Order: sequence, then C-alpha cells, then structure tokens
Amino acid sequence: MQTMNRRLFLGAAAMSAATVAMLSPAAELAPGSVKILGLAGSMRKGKSTSKAVELALESAKSVSPAITTELIELSGLNLDPYIAVGSKSSDRADDFPALREKLEAPTVHGILMGSPVYMGLVSSPLKNLIERMVAFRQGGFPLRNKVGGAIAVGGGRNAGVELVLQQLIMFMLSQEMVLVGDGKPGNHWGGTIQSQGEDLSKDEGSLNTVRGVGKRVAEVALRMAASA
Repeated sequence: MQTMNRRLFLGAAAMSAATVAMLSPAAELAPGSVKILGLAGSMRKGKSTSKAVELALESAKSVSPAITTELIELSGLNLDPYIAVGSKSSDRADDFPALREKLEAPTVHGILMGSPVYMGLVSSPLKNLIERMVAFRQGGFPLRNKVGGAIAVGGGRNAGVELVLQQLIMFMLSQEMVLVGDGKPGNHWGGTIQSQGEDLSKDEGSLNTVRGVGKRVAEVALRMAASA
C-alpha cells in the first residue's frame, strides 16, 4: 500500500509539474516575442473603431514586455470576396495574401477583431475578410489555438453591439481559435463601446470592456506561447 501511495504521489507531482510548465509565467518569454494583431473593420480609417482596437492593443501591451502589437486597418484594402469562389470583381491587386501571411505568422498568438455596427451586422470590409478566410478552413486551420477577442462599436447603448460580437465569436469558433471575453468585473463577451462622434472618452464603463478584452487576449496568449 505504501508503494502504491508513493507511486500515486509521484504521479500527481509529475502532473502538477507539467501543468506548471504549461502555464509558465510570461517573464520567461523574450521581449517582443508574442504578437497580437488588431483588425479594425471600419470603412473609415483612424475613426472610432480604429481607436477602440488601438485602446485594446495598448491594454494588451501593458501586460508584459513580451507583448508586441500591430494595428491593421481594413479600410481601402482589396479583399475581394469573389476570389473565394474562383472569380473576381475587379482588376485591383489582391491584398489578402499579404494579410493572410501576417495572420498565420507563428509569432502571432492573439487576434483582436473590431467592427462598427451596421444595422446589427459586421462591416463590409470585415465581412469580406471573413469570406476570404474560408481558405483557412481549407488549408489546415492556421488560426487554431490563436487567442481571439471581439470588439463592437455602436452608435448607442442598444444599437446591436452584442449581435456583432456574436458574429465575430462564431467566426472565430469556426477557425478553432481560443476565445476570451472582457474579464472581470464584467465577464461578458468582449468589448462594447458607444461612439459619440469620434469621442470615446465619455463612457468609462465601455472603455473598460475594451481594455479588458485586450488584457485577456494578452494574458491567455502569453500562456499559450509559453506552453508551445
């Protein structure tokens, strides 16, 4: 019996050690070794959606020196969805391959996706990208285990922000990403914010959800990177 107990104890100790190794602290990671991308899906560059995603990225970067970030604005990019079905709608150069390379990069461990609310739906630039990313499902799921967080920017308190979050979350689930919300104290589904013109500073509660989802993406991305 003592031999059995000793074996059980050693086995449990080994499992605990393995768990600790998987969740090793971010301090063990080299500075700048964990990248988080922020996709701003508005048709307007530098406006409220871009500012919201940038705020989330700033929050992510504050978590650890290991975190580096990049904001990518989809406005103006040619992400022709017709190419996904073997056709095309224009002769413009396709911007998807370069964006795909960034998203697939092994140093990218987290992706924040932000969209304005258009009648309860995600924006057309982000929808175009989502339709092109069917190639990821056909190509080995390169976004698998990357950490995802969603941000929605609406024109008012009840303007469809949660509907947009649902759409982004469903997309990320279809890519086998690891999803997080905005964490404590809200513990909801992502960042939701009211756009009052271009001023995002009037609703601290909403700002905190955006900061929160950036922080959670960073925290979990560090864990995933440490265990890779």
